[in-house]
Amino acid sequence: MSSRITVKKNLIVFHHPGDWSAIYTRILKDFGMGMAVRTRLRRELGFTYRNYQEWIWVAKMDGGHKYCEQQVHVDFYTESAQSWFQLKYLNLGST
Repeated sequence: MSSRITVKKNLIVFHHPGDWSAIYTRILKDFGMGMAVRTRLRRELGFTYRNYQEWIWVAKMDGGHKYCEQQVHVDFYTESAQSWFQLKYLNLGST
């Protein structure tokens, strides 16, 4: 399963919740278990996350079908918080 992430203004969508889980584990390791409290995560790092279900329509010759995709949406309160997050956790060039 490949990683799929959509970056928008003040929002990052993880189309595979496992991708978010790996980053969240790194955040807890970097900043401590106190970041498990969403209000503290928002206050100190400038974002919060939520689980989301997106209905995806797949068009086919015979009409098509819908399926539900589990996603994690990370909402940012400032552009600088989003930039920091992207550089620290989504920088795919460095490991």
